[in-house]
Amino acid sequence: MQLVQQTSVPEVERDTPAHEVLDGVSSLIRAVRCIEHRHLWPDSGLRRADASVLKVLAKDGEQRGGEIATKLGVDASVVSRQLTALEADGLVSRRPDPADARVSLIQLSERGRDRLHALYAGYAWQLRSALADWDDDELAAAAATLRRVASAVTEAAEFAKQSNPSTGD
Repeated sequence: MQLVQQTSVPEVERDTPAHEVLDGVSSLIRAVRCIEHRHLWPDSGLRRADASVLKVLAKDGEQRGGEIATKLGVDASVVSRQLTALEADGLVSRRPDPADARVSLIQLSERGRDRLHALYAGYAWQLRSALADWDDDELAAAAATLRRVASAVTEAAEFAKQSNPSTGD
């Protein structure tokens, strides 16, 4: 059953269950960012955006910068600047793409892999500490629910993008 309440904006209904999910996701994002800013990022030497690029490379392997940009939902020029900095720090390496020498293939370096691993080990430790009273089954159920929400939202966004190509995306 869907509960609908009146909002403070005239003629706009409040979809309480959807707003509860939205509020929960927003609270979780704020909590994670708090952990990042207070405990992890200052010591890691990585910015959140850098870690996102490194994570794509760790998960999907060597690829073009444009592919990374697409996966992150940002412009290729943004990723290009990040890759220049990450390469200067020795966290990624580039080589010409054999299929098109005008384009580079980007690979996560061992140093980048180590830095990313240390960052996510810190995340895991913080999360385990925060959820110390949760057992592994409860953590698995929470993870499954979060993945399900993310998947549904992503699919809906892709459908909307395909249905309305005039959005400029």
